[in-house]
Amino acid sequence: MPGPLRFGWYIPTHGDGATVGDPATFIPPTPDLFLLVAKAAEAAGFEYCLVPVLATCWDAWVVTAMVSAQTERMTMLVAARPGLIAPTVSAKMVSTFDQMSRGRIAVNLIAGGGAAEMAADGVYFDHDARYEVIDEAVQLMKATWAAEGTMDWQGRHYRVDGALVRPRTYQRPHPPFYIGGISPAAIDTGAKHADVYMLWGNTPEQIARDIATVRERAALYGKADSLRFCMRLQVLVRETNAQAGRDAEALIATATANARASRLTGVGAESQADGRMREFARTTAENNYWIRPNLWAGLTTVRHGAGVMMVGGPGEVAALIQEYIDVGCTEFCLSGYTHDAEAERFGRMVMPFFRERLAEPRYLAARRDFDSR
Repeated sequence: MPGPLRFGWYIPTHGDGATVGDPATFIPPTPDLFLLVAKAAEAAGFEYCLVPVLATCWDAWVVTAMVSAQTERMTMLVAARPGLIAPTVSAKMVSTFDQMSRGRIAVNLIAGGGAAEMAADGVYFDHDARYEVIDEAVQLMKATWAAEGTMDWQGRHYRVDGALVRPRTYQRPHPPFYIGGISPAAIDTGAKHADVYMLWGNTPEQIARDIATVRERAALYGKADSLRFCMRLQVLVRETNAQAGRDAEALIATATANARASRLTGVGAESQADGRMREFARTTAENNYWIRPNLWAGLTTVRHGAGVMMVGGPGEVAALIQEYIDVGCTEFCLSGYTHDAEAERFGRMVMPFFRERLAEPRYLAARRDFDSR
């Protein structure tokens, strides 16, 4: 069984805005903004918040700690880049946070935004080597959490003598790891270490193919049946499908030429997942960036990373989510503009379609939920 249905949200530690790529509507990152979004997501019924890591973002660990202390139930999915912090130190940070929050922490492992961004932090591994570092770092972290006493480690990238990580983790055997990516290196590392494999927005048909590819690799590690899959998507829901379409296209209507030009270079240039996003920006332009009904790629023209957006009325968005559920996804890590307002709308208009499954500890088939409405 694939596990319970879960919804997560996103804290924009790089800033927010009513439109994207337009300095006139930009909302700068502040502690008040982060807490506003986190509390809106918690009130809306989201279970966790993804805290990103990029050069333009505030530090993910510090934001995660501050927000966790000021929310009641929210799990923090902190993005972390192995190679910047020693694995034993990372392990102690995770286990301490896990104990302090009573299990409200998960880790999203990130290979990096690209060679230039990593070089700015003094890391010079190429794309595949960064996944080698993730692999070894996670192995070492797991070993320290499992060790009864001190331990030694000699690997390709790390050596430690007499390592001891305390406290032990609150969650056993350890907090969950999220990993994404579609390159062979990402798939192998994710299949080996992920508890949840994160895929960026695409058609349900393509996601089904991606899941099959990852599951095939996960079978080599005995994880084909236990691995869960998460969709990383943008969302815009309105009272009517027509209004949602108009509001989506308005999101990028005032984007500057500089914002559009910078999207196609720099951050994400080495990422195959981001390459798919850039391809959507090129191939869907003649159709106003509509990939198919209720699935829109306009944000890929101005936003790095996961830019495909579910757009529609409550029923249309719920039905699209159901399509992803049908191909094997049980988690949805979402975001939308502005992030506090869109979290509230989604919780009020879309989550009721899934209320029974959100309350049920096991996954239940629910096509009948939509057929009866």
